[in-house]
Amino acid sequence: MSRYDDPSWYEQQQKNDQDPSSQSHASHVDFDQYPFLPSQDATTSPSQGPVAYPASGASQRLQHSFGRILTLIALVVIAFFGGWFGHQFFGETYFNQNNPSQAYAALFQQAWNKIDQNYVDRKSINYQKMSYAAINAMIATLGDKGHTRFMDPKTAQDENQQLSGKFTGVGIYLRQDKTTGKLIITSPIPGSPAEKAGIKHGDEIVAVNGQSTIGKDTTGVSALIQGKEGTDVNITIKRVGETQTRTFKMTRSEIKVPNVIMHYVAEDHTAHIQVVQFADGVSGQVKDEVNKARGMGATRIILDLRDNPGGFLNEAVNMTSLFVKSGHVLLQQDSTGQRTPTDVTGNPIDTTTPMVVLVNGNSASAAEIVAGSLKENGRATVIGERTYGTGTVLQPFNLSDGSQLLIGTQEWLTPQGHFIRNQGDQHNGGITPNIEVKLPVTSTMVTPNDENEGNFTLQQIMQSKDDQLIRALEFLQGKK
Repeated sequence: MSRYDDPSWYEQQQKNDQDPSSQSHASHVDFDQYPFLPSQDATTSPSQGPVAYPASGASQRLQHSFGRILTLIALVVIAFFGGWFGHQFFGETYFNQNNPSQAYAALFQQAWNKIDQNYVDRKSINYQKMSYAAINAMIATLGDKGHTRFMDPKTAQDENQQLSGKFTGVGIYLRQDKTTGKLIITSPIPGSPAEKAGIKHGDEIVAVNGQSTIGKDTTGVSALIQGKEGTDVNITIKRVGETQTRTFKMTRSEIKVPNVIMHYVAEDHTAHIQVVQFADGVSGQVKDEVNKARGMGATRIILDLRDNPGGFLNEAVNMTSLFVKSGHVLLQQDSTGQRTPTDVTGNPIDTTTPMVVLVNGNSASAAEIVAGSLKENGRATVIGERTYGTGTVLQPFNLSDGSQLLIGTQEWLTPQGHFIRNQGDQHNGGITPNIEVKLPVTSTMVTPNDENEGNFTLQQIMQSKDDQLIRALEFLQGKK
């Protein structure tokens, strides 16, 4: 700190200028505190003759003290204006290269202040839009696309409600194609307004209430779709193989998300268990369904994680622990490169039943953790397509206005140390299946909900166009 910025410097200078011998004990005035009050001995001097000059001596001493006061005031004024000028001149031009975080934060604040103080069209300044746009732009530079993200207060509330298993909306799972930017419906939630209206897997949203969705991300489109229970929303979609768009009118309602759905294929003794997302309590639901299926005579398990966007890390750990007796679920690597293993809980319910995990390009985050761990621990065979490649463990940070930052604070790796995060190379990142089976764009996944509603037999499933599910059944039947 410059001495000119330190008020104690002036105090110290004042103290050092005092003559201890000039203090009067009779006056009880502390000259260290009041250094410019004249001493009671100011009228005497060794050189004086018989005639005293009390008035003259006091005047000289007062003039001397007054001169010192003026000098001090001048120094204070100079220091003040010097500091002000230095702040105005150097504060805007000096860039601390030794601390780039602090320097660029100050640069951002400087730009904000200049806009706020100088932009001519005052009505067009929207501080919320400015701050939200700046935050989103910062996140975009990190390269953790589709994972580390910012959510406004409404979106944060809705996502937290969805992960709790209940929210208000029309009931669709939405993703954005990383290459084209198209907004694709991965699946309608069973029993939701979207499913009842006829929305299907693979439909592309092109407009909401007549407003084009071009250039918007999933957060922006979700904000358009969401609304109060009982209100209507029109969603325009483009379906694969059709030239004309379709518009569906739906009434928003409270959605209870069935995050775990099971269909038992009796002829094959196979439990087809779909995990829609890793919401709160999902691992317990899977445990219940596995026990139920085994009670029905199941000797094979298909764990379907296709189109699963992820969710809570602890649910991924607990779910893996249902099927693995010992070992790592994942490795977590911090910003320093230090790796910390996360182990199974040690409370498995089934470590021997033959098992297949189905994945596709929309299986992300917690779904990839489970698939990767079951694969590398030798517990299951993974069938399908390379997964999304989301390899950061998100930590939520609540902001002052109710918005929320989800920041990748840890990188996660498979138990054998393979990085999962896709850094722009489609041939890197994600979980690679043991058996790769691509599903044509014209084909539709068969879910346990479809099987339950249609009372599907094994033969009907095998005659469907779901090549991935068919391959899983064949593999468990011993057909290589």
